[in-house]
Amino acid sequence: MRRWLIVGLILLVALGLGVTTAYAATQNAGSNVIIANEYIAIIVNAGKENTGRFSVNTTGGDPDRTGDENKPLIYGMADPWTSYTTIQIDGKNFVFGGPTQTSAGRQGPFGTIVVEPESVDGAMVRTVCQLGPVEAEQMLSFTRSSTTGLKDTARIAYKLTNRDTTAHRVGMRLLLDTMLGANDGAPFRIRERAVTTDTLFRRDAMPDFWQAFDSLSDPEVMSQGTLKGPGVTTPDRVYFTNWGVLAESLWEFDFQPERIFLRKGEFELDSALAMFWDPVLLEPDESVTWVTYYGLGGITIAPGKLSLGVTSPAVVTQSKDGRSRFPVVAYVENTGEGEARDVRAAIWLPPGLALAPGQEPVARIGNLAVGESVQISWQVEVDEKARGEYSYQVRIEAANSEPNQVKRQVKIVTPASLQVHVSGPPYLMIEDGSLQPVPFAVRATIHNVGQMEAPWVQAQWQAPLGLQLAPGETRFKLAGDIGPDESRVVQWFITPTDVASDNLPYSVRTESGATDPQVANGFISIPQLPQLVALKAEDGSGNITWGTPYKVIVQGYNLRNVKETELVLRYPVNLLKVVGGRLGVEPGQVFAPYLERTGSRIPMQVEIDPELGLVWVRIHHPAQIEASRLTGSLCALRLLAVDEGHGTVYLDSARFTTSGGQIVELGTAELPVHVSK
Repeated sequence: MRRWLIVGLILLVALGLGVTTAYAATQNAGSNVIIANEYIAIIVNAGKENTGRFSVNTTGGDPDRTGDENKPLIYGMADPWTSYTTIQIDGKNFVFGGPTQTSAGRQGPFGTIVVEPESVDGAMVRTVCQLGPVEAEQMLSFTRSSTTGLKDTARIAYKLTNRDTTAHRVGMRLLLDTMLGANDGAPFRIRERAVTTDTLFRRDAMPDFWQAFDSLSDPEVMSQGTLKGPGVTTPDRVYFTNWGVLAESLWEFDFQPERIFLRKGEFELDSALAMFWDPVLLEPDESVTWVTYYGLGGITIAPGKLSLGVTSPAVVTQSKDGRSRFPVVAYVENTGEGEARDVRAAIWLPPGLALAPGQEPVARIGNLAVGESVQISWQVEVDEKARGEYSYQVRIEAANSEPNQVKRQVKIVTPASLQVHVSGPPYLMIEDGSLQPVPFAVRATIHNVGQMEAPWVQAQWQAPLGLQLAPGETRFKLAGDIGPDESRVVQWFITPTDVASDNLPYSVRTESGATDPQVANGFISIPQLPQLVALKAEDGSGNITWGTPYKVIVQGYNLRNVKETELVLRYPVNLLKVVGGRLGVEPGQVFAPYLERTGSRIPMQVEIDPELGLVWVRIHHPAQIEASRLTGSLCALRLLAVDEGHGTVYLDSARFTTSGGQIVELGTAELPVHVSK
């Protein structure tokens, strides 16, 4: 397989889809962003047109087979354009991504690209588009196939968020232009049917998955779309039809039951499918996420005159009510030289597995002409005590042909189950008038104690009051897929607001596509910060050189709802003098943003008695900076040393009036100084 993988990577580079490593590669190649592993590649168009449209193709393909390397699963190995997504908002249809000049969704309207297609750690390609009041985020990544158990499948996810102040009804249609290597019209294999004409499945009768291959005896590629099960969001409707009718219409389209997959005016089959998630009501800031899987399918094949292929999930989880069941599908094809007569298929199940009520173990098929194929499906129930590996067998017989059989394994496990432990500092301390450490880290350790992988684990920070995310932080953190007995750690940097509490709560909400949400709580003690004033030298030192200017700063800490500040300062007149008279007192840095934004002056009154060395300052705080908690420089006093010696600058009075009219006296402060030549 490695040899074919290397060949596949070389081919991708030749196509301009440059992949640099076999296992978790990502690269911007021309107008495409690509992520690839040893099985498949996901290609996203990052050009000015068709932005965000994607395709999927194999790299190494199925490791147990040769011949399916470097084959398309969705049309467009370079610059994809034929598959696109429609977002419907209050009955109006929008095309996700950038505009197109092609026939696929040309009529639009299109949205505004907020985030161009970008690779996230080589594991996901993310694109964000604003469509009217709705923000649509497309997330394409790798996940495990239900039938192969390998990460040979694309996880196709859309998160839709209402960014408006009013509610909107939002739905989605996803068009996939499927292709199997060179075959653009292979039948869709669904339960007992090979679907070759326009066909609709509704939610109440939705199959677990569909598969597609061109030939059972020598398949070029075997693909699979997963419609139900852990990690996916079952669509409300799925249509199988020809690509042309879907490409030309954004939502409803020309659906004609029993019409073959032939585009109007064409002579070759061109199959496609459309999945619909019907509109739901989203309140302001509410989101919905819809997910589907598409990639490789796992079919165990036994060639012969009666070729037999069998598929089923590789892993099945026990349900909470102990009534788990899974499908087994058998594909039979007459690859001999004559008609096969009286064909029968039978399934044998070990203890712990049993056919669902109403199912018969033997299916009588009848006669099969040369090249003819049929499908048989069984529903298998799992005993509530069953655990571990189980082997079952499907056998095919005919009156005039050698029998054939396939053995396939299924693993019965407990479902994924997440345990979350939250850790952070138990309290913050006050140092130099401020809380420390700020920001502080909160970590969530997420452990999967189940036997099934938890796909696409996300954690969300939540705090009712008193705590907020530090600048640059995001509320949601992606932990990715967490396997059995594996752990992931995510963290947030947090800053306190103005709420003091001995037991301030916060929580982390964790969920995945296969688990119920889990909420873990934490608590932190945040003391009430005292209101303080202090005198500081601008250079941090009380040492002054004779004849040089010197600046003393009045620093406030945690001043709450201040409307007016009144200060009385005193300096040693034998050592210092104020430079510039009243202009020697200037507004502090807490007023700088207001000055820059408005260009207005700060209302400030200054009186100076140079004989006594007294300075009176009154500052009226503009309404725009009446912060609930103010920390910083209130004003600065420019001084000049006139003689040598030791002395002290005093803050004799600091009086504050709050926006509620309350008077707050904060006492005195002093700053020793030493003047030398």
